[in-house]
Amino acid sequence: MDSESMKRLRASVEVPPADPAREAALLAAFDAHRARRRQRLSFPAWAAAAALVVITVSLNWIVVQPPKAIQPAAPDAPADLSGFVAWPGSSAWPPLESGSLMRVELPVSLLPTLGLSAPSSAAGLVPADIVVGQDGLARAVRLVQQQ
Repeated sequence: MDSESMKRLRASVEVPPADPAREAALLAAFDAHRARRRQRLSFPAWAAAAALVVITVSLNWIVVQPPKAIQPAAPDAPADLSGFVAWPGSSAWPPLESGSLMRVELPVSLLPTLGLSAPSSAAGLVPADIVVGQDGLARAVRLVQQQ
């Protein structure tokens, strides 16, 4: 806005002079209302808070069940040493058209991730046969019995 408009607005507004008696009466009315409001709300506020706590604890006690004990999983049965086990994730790959058999030595620590149990005589490495598909991805694995 330009200053001419502000000057005209200031000239057209009539502001009454400050009256100390009116100001004191207004402040006293605010103080009285505030004091009265505090006294009136203190007991109901505490009663409502106490009722809310009682209801919350009661509902929590009624609704919430104690946690159930977790049963330990039964150990997996030992894998059949003569049969092949599908390689993890191989069911999502394209179907096997042709493949080759590779004999490798797998670390004993890898066997659980393949779904196999290590033989009791296994040390660090275990001989295994792996079927490798036409795409170069492992499709199945079996442990070779040591003689």
